Amino acid sequence: MAEARRIDHRAGYRGGALAVLAALAVAGAVGCGKKAGPPPGHAPELTGLAVVPANAQAVVGVDVAKLTDSQVVDRAIEQLLTHDAALAERWQRFKEACKIDLEKQIKRVIIALGPHTGLQPGTGPVLMIATGSVPETELKDCVTKLVGTGGGTVTGKAVQDRTVYLAKDGNRTMYFAYSRPDTIVLGSDEAYLTEALSSGKKAADDPELTTWRRLVNARSPLWAVGRTDPRIRDGLVQLTEGKISAGPAAFAASLDLTDGAKFQLSAVMATQEQAKNLESYAKGELALLGAAAQLKSLGALVAKLGVTVDNAVVQFQATLTVDDLNRLLSALDAASTSEQDRPPPDPAAGSGTQQ
Repeated sequence: MAEARRIDHRAGYRGGALAVLAALAVAGAVGCGKKAGPPPGHAPELTGLAVVPANAQAVVGVDVAKLTDSQVVDRAIEQLLTHDAALAERWQRFKEACKIDLEKQIKRVIIALGPHTGLQPGTGPVLMIATGSVPETELKDCVTKLVGTGGGTVTGKAVQDRTVYLAKDGNRTMYFAYSRPDTIVLGSDEAYLTEALSSGKKAADDPELTTWRRLVNARSPLWAVGRTDPRIRDGLVQLTEGKISAGPAAFAASLDLTDGAKFQLSAVMATQEQAKNLESYAKGELALLGAAAQLKSLGALVAKLGVTVDNAVVQFQATLTVDDLNRLLSALDAASTSEQDRPPPDPAAGSGTQQ
């Protein structure tokens, strides 16, 4: 079983990484279009981070081309589709109904989470900004076919010299539009999508988001920055039984799975003292983890996890080779199958029955 999950240096699952993007589109029954011939100068042509409103709580950047070349990501997506029948069915519907080559036609994606609208954190509107070369007619036809099979509808209205479309399929809704010919903006909330299309303040105008973005490797296939969800921040204090007085106020992370795995996470603390406390706690936990990993011959992998502190920022880093990942997968497979392979207990054993 471990061999089945092994990552091959020579062959990957081309296009599998794009299944995530397709799944997002299909799950929400999304598509997009722009109004033909809007008056010039009325609506700004925006792309990438310039679309994200300044009040975004978290931003994720994806270089689709680089992720497509990652065998690690391809394998993970294949496993996801294998274990989620509903998602696999929607992905199959997408391939059958649409003639869009996501691997070639989508280059970059940005996902942004807006400020929460309910009483609980994490309830904010979501935006997805896809940059590439998807013709309007192809995408509109695709969406019409997808929502039409379930009795859904696609309608549009003019907003700021653009056409904002609404796709409805049962109780699922998604708004979408073009911010410029090569950029599609998809959102769960009409007001937030309209704000994204406007010329108001954007992510680059927010000093905190700008500072946190400097902590990530902008060339990484995947990066993320944002304010830490209060549930996670407060949960860390409980998890450590008060050994740290507060969780990180913000985070910045980058991940490169092109050849092995290169991971970096920056935990932005409120003070330098809090950063020192988190560093001390993390190093203590790594020492315990390393000792336990020796039993599975994984001590060398744990040793590659590093923790450093720079003023109020705690840096967690790890660089693993493809061989390292294969060893880790083999150990995980062995742990997951040991219970399954164990023979059932003898019903007579320990029953106290006398012969």
